[in-house]
Amino acid sequence: MRTTSIRFLAAAVALSWSATAAAQVGGTLPGSVIVPGADDRTTRVGTRGANFLHIGIGARQQGMAGAAFASSEGPSALFWNPANIVSREGISAFVSYVQLFGNSGITDIAGAVTVPFGQGAFGFGVVQYSSGEIERTTETAPTGNDPLTPGNFQWTGTAFSAHYARNVTDRLTAAVGARYAREGIDFAHNSYFGADVSTRFRTGLYGLSIGASLLNIGNKAQFEGPAIGRAITQPRYNGQPTGRDLPVNFRTRDAQMPTSFNFGILSSVYGDPEALFGANPTHVLNAEFDISDAIDSDVQPSLGVEYGFRKSYFARIGKRFLNQQHAGWNFQDGMSFGAGLRLPAFGRHVSFDYAYVIMGELQHNQVLSFDFGF
Repeated sequence: MRTTSIRFLAAAVALSWSATAAAQVGGTLPGSVIVPGADDRTTRVGTRGANFLHIGIGARQQGMAGAAFASSEGPSALFWNPANIVSREGISAFVSYVQLFGNSGITDIAGAVTVPFGQGAFGFGVVQYSSGEIERTTETAPTGNDPLTPGNFQWTGTAFSAHYARNVTDRLTAAVGARYAREGIDFAHNSYFGADVSTRFRTGLYGLSIGASLLNIGNKAQFEGPAIGRAITQPRYNGQPTGRDLPVNFRTRDAQMPTSFNFGILSSVYGDPEALFGANPTHVLNAEFDISDAIDSDVQPSLGVEYGFRKSYFARIGKRFLNQQHAGWNFQDGMSFGAGLRLPAFGRHVSFDYAYVIMGELQHNQVLSFDFGF
């Protein structure tokens, strides 16, 4: 029972994903009551659909606490700032695996491919979210073991995206894209269509780059399926069966996609030709500061640092500031650590990355990713 309860808690948080939503779960003592005050901000936490799209993709990005809207490159940039996919000369592929909240069983798997085309590149991505196995309950069996509907179920989310990015100038890139997302269980689901707009500008001044993306600008949708529309067999009138079915529809509310605006500033501190403290062929140090403002969360700043040795070995650290009111986060919650290895292969490269993210009472997230250039 304890394991099932923990899984329900973790799944609920993931479905209303954002770190601020997690803060609401983790920062309130059992039995306590939060009374809204006049100065409290309205963040709309948990009011949008397809919230699995908020889950960060890629170990390099998560190792820097999600400070990646200016620095992401290659196929993984599709999930952060698609304008950056033009950074690769050839075809590239990317795969990411996220294990959420310790051993909760909640996972998020993503893949992407980028293909150069003219002055730009096309990118195609897919995301598959799963809550893991959850025991099925009903109105008549709220603790499970219903003989009519036994077994388990999963809450899943799937998204497909296609983007095109182009070099506008030698320093400015821009991208547009579309996304289809579907979420739900086997007998109730919701579908969304959305669009992304993004850009990146390399200033040429002290190694500074600026990235911005507006993600998941989409439609409203309602859940549908057998669990929403039912038929009550042989309804009775004055105690007598009528011999007909009565259709019943549950009242559901429209939900929008989790639109977010993201802005990042990347500084090449040391190592690159335009770096603030000069070039170095052996050591590279980059730092990025981002602000993410989603329609269903408070503003979340993040700071990440990456050190590279001979452009092959990498160490990363980051901190995401979880600005949710009434939350009992400690400073270390929201911190992340990561490492990466980049190796030459057949004239191209192969990258392996790992990240560990501290999530307080929700334990931790672990991220593995693989990047290969053809």
